[in-house]
Amino acid sequence: MLKNYAPFAGLCLGFFIVMMDMTTVPLMYTTLMDVFKVGPAKVAWVNNIYLICYAAFLLFGGRLGDFTNRKNIVLIAFLFIGVGAGVSGAGQSFGGVIFGRALMGVGAGLLTPQSMAYISILFAKGGRGAALGVWGAIAGIATATGPVITQLFLSTADWRWVMWINIPFALAGFLIVAWRLPSDPGKGIVFLDTFVAAVYGICMAGVIVGVQLITAAGTTTALGVSLLVVGASAIAILIRNEVKNRRGYILSADLWLDSAFLKTCLISGGLGIGVIGFYLPLAFLLDVRMNFGPVSTSIVMVTVALSNALVGPFAGNLSDRMEPEKIVRCGMILFAMANILLGVIGIFFSGGTLALIALCAAMVIAGAGTGLAFPPLANLALGRARPESAGRAAAFFNSTRQVLSAFGAVTVAIIFDLSMRLQLGRDLDITASTLHDSSAATAYSALACFLFIAMCLFSTSYIARSERPELASGRL
Repeated sequence: MLKNYAPFAGLCLGFFIVMMDMTTVPLMYTTLMDVFKVGPAKVAWVNNIYLICYAAFLLFGGRLGDFTNRKNIVLIAFLFIGVGAGVSGAGQSFGGVIFGRALMGVGAGLLTPQSMAYISILFAKGGRGAALGVWGAIAGIATATGPVITQLFLSTADWRWVMWINIPFALAGFLIVAWRLPSDPGKGIVFLDTFVAAVYGICMAGVIVGVQLITAAGTTTALGVSLLVVGASAIAILIRNEVKNRRGYILSADLWLDSAFLKTCLISGGLGIGVIGFYLPLAFLLDVRMNFGPVSTSIVMVTVALSNALVGPFAGNLSDRMEPEKIVRCGMILFAMANILLGVIGIFFSGGTLALIALCAAMVIAGAGTGLAFPPLANLALGRARPESAGRAAAFFNSTRQVLSAFGAVTVAIIFDLSMRLQLGRDLDITASTLHDSSAATAYSALACFLFIAMCLFSTSYIARSERPELASGRL
């Protein structure tokens, strides 16, 4: 068992980078708005393009891992992340930053399914629940660490270093994996399987991009409708063909018929909407409404990270001993309550020590909620997959979460932008200075976002209810 710890550490480092990069950008939105002269909806593309590419390449990455040497895919993923970080940080235009973040998203999509599949391989003889507990805790710590890293570099250096900090992390992960991770050769690439997985991912990305383009002003509405209709239709055809003919291109036939597995994936997606959408209103709340500096913002974010780190491993171990869906439901309800509290705090406070204390209390609840919810879900999903289909199961599980996460991030950005325009005027050019001059309007826009997230979480917690013993146990 000890020989597994070094490769597991390399995988965890990679997953840490992937999750951290989801939340480094939101807290520098106002900085990017000033540098590139863009509004809230457009600046959100810096993060949303990462999430979209991440989601688009998850299934494709899972299939590549199943068919080829999984270790090589992990190494390639680290290269994409490192190169993308360099390109994004060096970008002299908004498009250059977007392109670099897209490369990082591709690397994230290739890496994540290999990480989950390798956990099943490394801990096949026991300890998977504990390992996934650590893995889930890392997700929470990383998402909370991202804003702290951002604040550190914004106050001491430049926004570009928020991107470049990924390079040494990616290099360290690459070296650890190359040195200690065992090879896992596949049976060779099957063209049709890989092609279908790639098309499925591209169509998913098209649907999400289409939603955002529909809401944008100008001539992009027609393009957005086209992407949405074509992408959704293609996905429906692919899934119908999968289920009807038991092809197994996207997911093994037994898992398509496993309602408990599919339900777990949907629940994970609902949690993803909350976790990723959470950081945009939080960023504007802390920066604009509370006018917090680096120290106060870091205190708030460290609070949620510590709460998650303490609860996550406990939840992972507990999911091996009791009904995981009860743990997940409790976590989602806590996280939903934390979102409501944050929105209310933003309305009644505009900075100060009391606001900081109240925000930290809400973040303790948020961290406990995500810490309880994440690890049992991963254990539930992987517990239902056979070893030979672990890559596909992990990829589908993660792609569902990331697709809904990306959709949630896009939706939250749209809600925030529309709310600001309804309050200040639809034709107003919203800039960073506009937000600072209208902190009350920013607070109400953040509240609208937090309420949307809470609604999604409460709805998903209801779905998580189950009287089915197979879902509760997480075993076939």
